[in-house]
Amino acid sequence: MSIKQRVFKKLAEETKVELATQKVELAIGDELRALASKTDTFSKKLNKELDDALGDIRRIEKIASNMQTEIVGFKEFKDTLMSMEAQYAKDKQKLQSAEQELGVKIDRPKALDVAVRELETFQKLESEYRSDINEFNKLVRKYT
Repeated sequence: MSIKQRVFKKLAEETKVELATQKVELAIGDELRALASKTDTFSKKLNKELDDALGDIRRIEKIASNMQTEIVGFKEFKDTLMSMEAQYAKDKQKLQSAEQELGVKIDRPKALDVAVRELETFQKLESEYRSDINEFNKLVRKYT
């Protein structure tokens, strides 16, 4: 047999060759999964921030809904202060009338001195109350 024939014979023979199985994984999706994890972290952080902020707002709303919207006690205070001032004027007039009738200088009674000091204290308080009430009214308009 010639060499040529032998080569053809060998070529015609079936030989089975087993190929090794190779697992091939592509790196597609790994970066996307890493970004998804990072996004989830920021999502949780944002949820907490929103919950905290909305919780604060809800507490403010609850306080505002229960907030007193006007000061009513000032009228009574002012009315009694005006009565004190009127009474002081009457007492002062009585003292002056008595001095004129008697023709002598009469010392002011201690009770009147004490009452005048109290009247002056209450008059100063009235000014402070008015200032506080004005501030209160501005803030009530802001929050209601």
